Amino acid sequence: MFIQSQYQKLYEYHFHTCTQLIDCAARLAAADYQENPGYGHGSIHDILFHLLNTDRSWRTSLETGVQPARLPAADYPDLNALREGFEREHAAWKAPLERLSEDEFQGQLKVVSVRFGTVTMQRWHILQQVLLHGMQHHAEVAQLLTAKGQSPGNIDFILYV
Repeated sequence: MFIQSQYQKLYEYHFHTCTQLIDCAARLAAADYQENPGYGHGSIHDILFHLLNTDRSWRTSLETGVQPARLPAADYPDLNALREGFEREHAAWKAPLERLSEDEFQGQLKVVSVRFGTVTMQRWHILQQVLLHGMQHHAEVAQLLTAKGQSPGNIDFILYV
């Protein structure tokens, strides 16, 4: 199935980029890693935590139809905890992307959300939201890393493939 293999490749790229950014962030001094630039979701740590939380929330929605409560920030106090969280989330995304049929990719799903109530969404819209949300935050983290002398280099999809 083309749609299934396409999303599998895009999600591999998404998590590869997260790992690449985490590797660069590991070379920063703690103060630089935690520094809040004064806009967006905050520090590099805060942005990565937000991204992990959002990835998990949408995956859980796809699997259960219910968005879960936010992850406790205290469970992710440092970069190593975030790295482990992204590794778990990467592994967890493989099952739904493998399981969905062509019709399910294009079908609808009712999602119960604290923020939106109960809404019906196209599954592919959810899948695309995760990727595009990730792209936004990858770019933000890459910019912050570059400003601190730890550019991740070119994170273009075409170079990944």
